[in-house]
Amino acid sequence: MNDFNLDNSLGYIVAKTNFYMKSYFNKLIKDNNLDITTEQWVILNAVHHNSGASQTDLARVSLKDKTNVTRILDLLVKKGYVNRNIDVKDRRIYSITLTDLGENVLEQLIQISDKANRTFIRDLNQDDYAEFADTLKKLLSSIEKLF
Repeated sequence: MNDFNLDNSLGYIVAKTNFYMKSYFNKLIKDNNLDITTEQWVILNAVHHNSGASQTDLARVSLKDKTNVTRILDLLVKKGYVNRNIDVKDRRIYSITLTDLGENVLEQLIQISDKANRTFIRDLNQDDYAEFADTLKKLLSSIEKLF
């Protein structure tokens, strides 16, 4: 049987990196006393960039399933960060918008995210970072073509 070293697996390296990045980001959120999770942050950011979008559209742009987005939106509505509005064109659909409180929390999260990203890449020079980002984008493009 061939031996497979998981530590050299691209998927494992990416997953492990994502785990630690997400954990650090969660720590920064907690340190700033914000009542939000990284999963909720993704949806809040998607609403900001797609104001008035439906839950289905938010699921697509956030790469989450509709059931998960619905659950997250329930929590964001309860916290007062987003509003669900009946779509005037189709009463079966809700359009999602940020509240003023949601905008405020989002602004704080953007600052925290910026800080986290600077920390993550602090050991890379500008050229290394640009090359790394380009390589990841090429890899992503190749993988997306599989679907």
